Formats: sequence, C-alpha cells, structure tokens
Amino acid sequence: MCLHTKGKLKNYFHILGLDVGASDVEIRSAYRAKAKQYHPDVNSDDAARHQFIEVQQAYSFLINPAQRRNYEVLLSEEKLSRSELDRREQIYKLWVEHQLRKARTRGAMESVHSDDYTSPFTRKLWKGINLFYNIAFLFVFAFIVIMPMVSYVNQLEKPPSQQNPFGYFLIPTIVGCVFTTFGYYYWFILKTDHD
Repeated sequence: MCLHTKGKLKNYFHILGLDVGASDVEIRSAYRAKAKQYHPDVNSDDAARHQFIEVQQAYSFLINPAQRRNYEVLLSEEKLSRSELDRREQIYKLWVEHQLRKARTRGAMESVHSDDYTSPFTRKLWKGINLFYNIAFLFVFAFIVIMPMVSYVNQLEKPPSQQNPFGYFLIPTIVGCVFTTFGYYYWFILKTDHD
C-alpha cells in the first residue's frame, strides 16, 4: 500500500471525506457511503473504479487503530514541516525586500552626495580628509577621557584640603566616554555599513 503520492503523504482521511482524528464509527460510516457511491456495480466510469480502490485502501489502512495513530503523527509532522517551510519562505521574502529597500536608499543617498562632475581622485581625497578628521576627533575625545583621570591621580599627592572632589574629574570622563563611544559607533560601524 503506497502512502506517498508525488513526494507528498497521501491523506486517507480526505479520501473518505473526513478530518484527521476521525473515530472508528466515522470511518466506517464514511467508507460505506463512499463505497456505495463508487462501487463498479453502481458506477461504471473508470475514474469511479479508481476512486473505489482508493476508498478501499483508505478504509483498510485507517480501521487499524495503532496504524492510524502512527499515520496521524506522520500527517502532523508533514503539516508542521510545510508550515515551517512557509514561515521561512516568508522571512526570506521580508529579508529580500528589506535589502532591496536598503539598496535603493543607499543608491539615492550616493546620488545626492556624489557629484558626477567630480573626478574619482577628488572623491578619494575628500574621503581621506574626512577619515583623518574623524580619527582626530576620536583622539580628542579619548584625551578628554584620559586627562581628568591623570589629573585626579596627580592631585592625590596634594594635601586633602587642596584636593578637588572626585565628581570634578568623573563628569568630564563620562562625557568623553559618551562622545568617544558615539563617535566610534557612528564613524566606524554605522558609516561602514552604509558605504
């Protein structure tokens, strides 16, 4: 008895016009109705003869309770894998659409920012100047972070009455850290993703 048709699991419940999980009584009742409909004595059509054989196979397969339970598990696994494939296909389509939107936005931004009349050398020169400027700013922000800590360590040698409170050094350090982190993220991660 063949369970598969063209790579797909044959659904014996559907052949009998039943939902998956039908009871013995429902299977017998559906079988009798279908057998009367397609029996060769009643219906001489070749398609009806083929349908009658399918109904016989479905009934003989589903009437065995243990066999039917295993079959229902197979059907649910196939349904799950199909829904999983559909879900993955939908995610892939969304990802492709997102990438296309990003590419269109990037193309529009490049067409705005790049002048067709400038030479490739000029564009490279400006890109290099921009990179140098960004790195210089990062060093300035790093300096803002380091200098207050160095000053704090140096002032520890003074008597306690002449020392500034720790917050006096902490605030510029925090500000420098925030600007350094933002600058690094913007110039070397965000802009690199867009380039």
